[in-house]
Amino acid sequence: MNRLQRSSINMLSSGAGYAVPMLVNFITTPLLLRALGEAAFGLQSLVAVIVGYLMFMDMGLDLPIIKLLAEDRACQDAKSENRLLNTTLQLYAGIGLAGMLAIMLLADWFARSVFKVPADLVSQAVIVFRLAGIGFLGSVGMSWGRAVAMGLQRFDLNYSVSVVLSTAGTLIGLGGVYAGYGVVGYVLIRVIFTALAGPIYFILTRHLLPDFRFLPGLDRATLRRVRGYVGYGAFIRVTSSLVSRLDQTLLGIWLGVAAAGVYSVPFLVVNSLGYMLAYMLGFIFPMASELQSLEQMDRLRDIFIRSSRFIAALAGLIFIPLFVLGDLFLAVWTPGIAAQAAGVLRLLTLGGYIGALTASLPNSVMVGLGKMRQSTIFTTIRAITLATSCFIFIRPLGIEGAGWALLAACTVDIIYFVIVLRCYLEIRPLQLFRQAYLKPILLGIGFAGLAFLMRPIAITWLGLGFAGSALGFIYIVAGFAIGIFGETEKRAVLSLWEIVVVKCSRSERAG
Repeated sequence: MNRLQRSSINMLSSGAGYAVPMLVNFITTPLLLRALGEAAFGLQSLVAVIVGYLMFMDMGLDLPIIKLLAEDRACQDAKSENRLLNTTLQLYAGIGLAGMLAIMLLADWFARSVFKVPADLVSQAVIVFRLAGIGFLGSVGMSWGRAVAMGLQRFDLNYSVSVVLSTAGTLIGLGGVYAGYGVVGYVLIRVIFTALAGPIYFILTRHLLPDFRFLPGLDRATLRRVRGYVGYGAFIRVTSSLVSRLDQTLLGIWLGVAAAGVYSVPFLVVNSLGYMLAYMLGFIFPMASELQSLEQMDRLRDIFIRSSRFIAALAGLIFIPLFVLGDLFLAVWTPGIAAQAAGVLRLLTLGGYIGALTASLPNSVMVGLGKMRQSTIFTTIRAITLATSCFIFIRPLGIEGAGWALLAACTVDIIYFVIVLRCYLEIRPLQLFRQAYLKPILLGIGFAGLAFLMRPIAITWLGLGFAGSALGFIYIVAGFAIGIFGETEKRAVLSLWEIVVVKCSRSERAG
């Protein structure tokens, strides 16, 4: 399989890896909200917050796994691969156990002192937060497996596991809620499916790397290899963990779990879409490491420009209709909280659009090039900006204040974006704007006007479906007509088509 085909599959599988869970969440969120109520719904959303805070304990080990494994594969060094995987697996196991114990010991404090949990939910909250400890152990195992798959540039297998486990856990958990097991039953089922990830990824690793054998003990040479990355990676992870969920945490502390639950709905929508776009380009990280080791920076710059054009087009397709029609979507999807959530949805959508253009791709490239210090500085400045903005805006403005805080942090993304272009990729910002962003932005302006004209019909599920389908079709046709999608994108589509057709024909012949 050539590089174009592999990149196409990686991009498609990354997108599907987030598109499918996003669709599942789209279906289940209003059902959960209705069945649990705002307070209990907010309680289960805080589980992800607590687990996210403790993820700093992995010290950013996923970064050296992805980068160093990609380098070892390029050099065909099987012994180094084996030492790397063994050492990091044992480190992850120790981190997972320590984090699990920490969360379990702090569960009662979280429920009774940190968050404004209603009195009738306190006992359930304690159980839920203790279950979060087991969920953390499972998340750590998943992190190791996903890092290995990404280092091998096997995003298809990576996201297949994620999609199956996440979808099954959510749907069966929803069934548990309607069977009468409440928020505790829902979280328990989600935790069980998360815990299955570690063993599955271990089996997949043995399949992808037949020479891999588990050997107890930490290899000193490997520890020295990862040490430089761990220092910066740990700082980035700590900072990101403390700040990424700060908005939800402060809402839960200052305004209660119900407010956190209302905010989590538009946050889930925008965050899922943003991560889908970011992970579609996740292959850039290991590819940047590989191309740097092969001294092919011209190819990396070309891939960066083409990827930027592609992500700008997708961001417009996704975020512009959401910005214009988002309030109508909430009114149909979650009518009970639509009035409270509409304003913050617009703010988060605008921030998501800016972030898609300026944040994820440059940071992936910088980490892939080994520029950990520069990435650390960016993360620190962004964290300070977001934290300061949260304290300024949330108390007076409530959940919308969290949206304004995110927009303030986006200014840092733009500055960092320009620095990366000029200093490390040797791409002029004006050059990138002309080659990658100009046509998608012009198309997006017209697209916004067309979406606004469709507001009168987008007041029911049928109207929203028609508007979304019509807008998507017009956007894609216009994108090809004005050259947003060039020959490379067409070849990528044809490559994927060829792969799908060949596999299907082989399956038919085998049958």
